[in-house]
Amino acid sequence: MCLVALALGIGTAAQAQFRQSVYLNGTIPTGDFASGIKGVDTVCLTIDNIGQDATAGLGLGYRASYRFDVGVGMVAPYANVDLLWNSIAGKWRDKYAGENYGKPTYFNIPVQLGVSYIYDELPWPDISAYGELGFGTDLLWITSEGKGSGNEKFAYKMDFAFTWSAGLGAYFGKYFSAGLYYYGMGKHYIDYTKGTIEDNTIAASQDALNQANKHREQRTVGSVALRIGFHF
Repeated sequence: MCLVALALGIGTAAQAQFRQSVYLNGTIPTGDFASGIKGVDTVCLTIDNIGQDATAGLGLGYRASYRFDVGVGMVAPYANVDLLWNSIAGKWRDKYAGENYGKPTYFNIPVQLGVSYIYDELPWPDISAYGELGFGTDLLWITSEGKGSGNEKFAYKMDFAFTWSAGLGAYFGKYFSAGLYYYGMGKHYIDYTKGTIEDNTIAASQDALNQANKHREQRTVGSVALRIGFHF
């Protein structure tokens, strides 16, 4: 029996295939992340309006996975990390430039575990279809805005939130894929970074309210993404 179990284990291991992948992502923001800023016409945006009006963005990703043949297609558990970049809308970029202020930039870093199913019985021998689902955590990092010193420096805390993603796409041969995804990157709180606000009366007052949990802005962050993958 032990020999049979060992033989089955060796056979399963032989069928498993370790793969690494890198991705290029083009993203379109959704949720509060994409909503326009209304009723405000001046910079800096500060905590009340930051984290909105993001433009289409770019990103990079890395994945490690194992593929297992399940008879009809393959199952591939994976670990995935992305770095997604979005700027703020052109209207605001122009205003920041006009005021000679540094504009904020939005970065999301979703880290996920998931599973992909690959169906390789299509009529075309070099094309396979896939669908996948992943869950994890997302780090939202908003860079500082303002002149970088004194009373006009506004900086924000990084914040983690639950994230998930789902995607459909196709492999073209062994080394190339393309897919359409949705990233739900959760509800992120926006807070000032403690220690950068001592000389700013407005920011100091806001930080005091944050500490008392009386006023915290929250943004729902999401993106539709086109992912181009390279696998090796």
